[in-house]
Amino acid sequence: MHEQYYNEIQQQGYTRIPEVFNAENVNALKKQVHQLFEQTSQDTSLSRNIPALNQGHQIIYNLQNKNIHFYKLFMQQPLLINLLKQCLNDEWYKQIPKESPNFILRSLLARSSGNSAMPLHIDSFIPNAGPYISIIQAAIVLEDQNQANGCTLVVPGSHHFGRYATQDWLKYTVPIESKAGDVVLWDSRIWHGASANTTTNSRWSVIATFCRWWIKQNYDITGSIPSSFIQELSNEEKAVLGFCSLPPRDEHHRLDIKTGYEVF
Repeated sequence: MHEQYYNEIQQQGYTRIPEVFNAENVNALKKQVHQLFEQTSQDTSLSRNIPALNQGHQIIYNLQNKNIHFYKLFMQQPLLINLLKQCLNDEWYKQIPKESPNFILRSLLARSSGNSAMPLHIDSFIPNAGPYISIIQAAIVLEDQNQANGCTLVVPGSHHFGRYATQDWLKYTVPIESKAGDVVLWDSRIWHGASANTTTNSRWSVIATFCRWWIKQNYDITGSIPSSFIQELSNEEKAVLGFCSLPPRDEHHRLDIKTGYEVF
């Protein structure tokens, strides 16, 4: 089944997997997100550091440090993990079993659109064309999403353009409309943004960004995650957090940047 979704990512740059999570799971997640947002929104130290693209939107950063359950949700979905392995695994990473993921988590956050549109952009840092995917975003949809409440807009096929996004292509965008419980994935090279939320309701999603093992993570995930959370993780889950691809201190510590589960 994941071949269909893989082909859609390759050809159009995004895909939607319907009904991955049931209503009970979604309602529990939404409740946790609302509670966390109430707590984190009181942190005034964040307001002066918010990137321009995120200003005016409701966002909870670094979710894996706040509740490890959000991270494990992604890791416990076989269809999703198999799809991500096909997109992001490095075939030359021999220290981790071939059937296991060797990609890593770049960031994990929750987001709800604000009343201003998000301009077209890419999240791959550097535009490049071709079939080789370096970064994928996966969003668990917690509330139905449409153009009125700020859904994601994409330019299909733009992940093959090999250049930075320009706003004159907004007229070619299509909305990714989805239902609560769906999972939406997109190649981070795709030109995408979001419509303005013109409703009085929220539009929450939990968004994980996964990348090739050699790409820098948004935060020092391995150095900052609570030790009590680490104890709850499998070897595969620790590896995807980045514990197997930490740079060695020097040549006496270790020679290869790639390691396997023996480091645990």
